[in-house]
Amino acid sequence: MKLVDKFTLWFISVIVITTPITSYICLNNIEKKIDDVEIARLKAVNEHTAARLGNGVAPGQLRDTSPTVVTQLAALPNDSVLIRKDPDPDGNRHSLESRLTVNSYYTVNGKHYEVSSSNYIPASRQILNAILDTVAWKLLLIVLCVGLSARFLSQHILHTLRQTMKKIHGFDLKKKIAFPETNTVEFKELNTFLKKMTDKAVDEYTAVKEFSENASHELQTPLAVLRGKLELLSESDIDEGQAALIADMHHAVEKLSKINRSLILLSKLENNEFVVSEHIKFCRVARDVLAAYEDRLEMKNIQVKRDLDKNILLKIHPVLADMLMNNLLGNAIRHNIQDGTIELILTHKKLVIKNTGLPPETPPEELFERFRKSNQCSESVGLGLAIVKQICEVCDFRVSYHYKAPLHILQVDFCPDSVINEAAQDKFEAAEMQSA
Repeated sequence: MKLVDKFTLWFISVIVITTPITSYICLNNIEKKIDDVEIARLKAVNEHTAARLGNGVAPGQLRDTSPTVVTQLAALPNDSVLIRKDPDPDGNRHSLESRLTVNSYYTVNGKHYEVSSSNYIPASRQILNAILDTVAWKLLLIVLCVGLSARFLSQHILHTLRQTMKKIHGFDLKKKIAFPETNTVEFKELNTFLKKMTDKAVDEYTAVKEFSENASHELQTPLAVLRGKLELLSESDIDEGQAALIADMHHAVEKLSKINRSLILLSKLENNEFVVSEHIKFCRVARDVLAAYEDRLEMKNIQVKRDLDKNILLKIHPVLADMLMNNLLGNAIRHNIQDGTIELILTHKKLVIKNTGLPPETPPEELFERFRKSNQCSESVGLGLAIVKQICEVCDFRVSYHYKAPLHILQVDFCPDSVINEAAQDKFEAAEMQSA
């Protein structure tokens, strides 16, 4: 839910909750004000009648001033004025009027009189109905005005926040962000904080990138020197024991070089340096990688069963697609047995690679961690599946592994948004034909 919608609902909820209370207070105030005004008027009528009595007008001659009634009393009550309100003067429970009666007591020329005046005023029910009608229209207007004005104001007040969020969504570690100017204190503080944090992230990323690139470059030089020296040494007159030592050293150098390249690749993947902008034919990548591994497959006499759908278009960087297939297929060959089998299945939804092999000695949930490998294969550096997992995270794929004797099963589920639809496939193929 948007921020403006939350504020709107909160404001309307407050209005809805407080309206009954204010309506009740309004009802009491209006009713009291009407009563006070009418009581004051009836008291004035009684005063006028008492003055006429004092001027010698007989009580019998005052009956034409109805609704004022004059009654002679033997004695006066303690209160000089008594007020009575009858909410049901006609015996009708649904009456919309109440009768208000004011009794005033006077002593005129030594005689005691009760002067009584009455009048009909609106009943509480009638006032309440009027208030409810007003409140209903008021609430309707408030909801409409708040809803419309909130949308209008959000276009101006929250415009800076939307621009800031847009900048954050498009944040790239390779360049710094320029946030929009605002005169709102809270948004200004937010932009200042985000500017500080993003600039720090860009600076740290640049430093780490430079360090990794420099480290990779500096490591490759001594490794190349070692490799060259070992090759020269292997060509000299050496005995069998020395040759074995040189072979072990050469193998260690090659493994160190491979670890260096893999770590640099993981660093680039984590920093999202492989920007995906178009779809590629992943089925073609799978066939090319299979063709590249034919020699290694023949060395172990591994039979390959393939079930590759055509026109599998995935939104993935070409380099990452090649790395993904190379690591998965290379892992299936490396951990296979002599005269084993590999089954490769590729559909629009998933990629599955099944290979025979010894039971895993490492828990399946740990195989995707860095430098985790099974003891059965000492040639592995333990980074292949870590690279596969990182590629899947970058491309929003889901990778899983399980063992079902005698098969190791690695499955990559494609994100629906990454697979292109049939209409787009036809368009893609037509564009390829035109370019060809």
